[in-house]
Amino acid sequence: MYRVASILTVLIFVSSLSAGKPSFAFEENFSPLAAEAKVSPSSETTERLGVLRQLATALATGGNALSRFRGPRAENEKGKDSFSPPIPGMACSVDEIVYYVSCYSASIGSDEEAGWRYTRLITDLGTALPSDHWRGIETAPRLESIRSYTYEDRSSDAHIDIDLVPQLGAQGEYSYLVTIFGWAATDPRL
Repeated sequence: MYRVASILTVLIFVSSLSAGKPSFAFEENFSPLAAEAKVSPSSETTERLGVLRQLATALATGGNALSRFRGPRAENEKGKDSFSPPIPGMACSVDEIVYYVSCYSASIGSDEEAGWRYTRLITDLGTALPSDHWRGIETAPRLESIRSYTYEDRSSDAHIDIDLVPQLGAQGEYSYLVTIFGWAATDPRL
């Protein structure tokens, strides 16, 4: 009896060591930075979501609500002010007269990366916009675009258009831009 109990104890001990081995390997390769990246979005994404949410609210409100985003006069764009705070990864401006915002990404050399950025922006907007007010739909490509997507506010006529635009370079190669045009409500929501 003593011998059976000893053998069972040894078997249980050995099996607990082998079962614990994967967790030892996991702990050796564990990176708190990698775990944090999987759990929480980057600070740039968080900042972009916050600005997009504020922009959507201003667009749906209409009227002079976009005026709070007016920064200094935009260089090289007559009648436009720079957009403040900036949307990370985008160069944006607010029109002086018509209530709309225009944003352009930097030129992207790869169609795969451009497609990824376009999709990511759509996903970010979908996350930032309240789903009970905004509806997203893929649309037929707009003029000069190869892909187009629109978010529409259900309570006003505000909408945000996202486009993937190819540009033919001097050497015959293509680069791409991701653009956003945000159109304020003409019938303001109170």
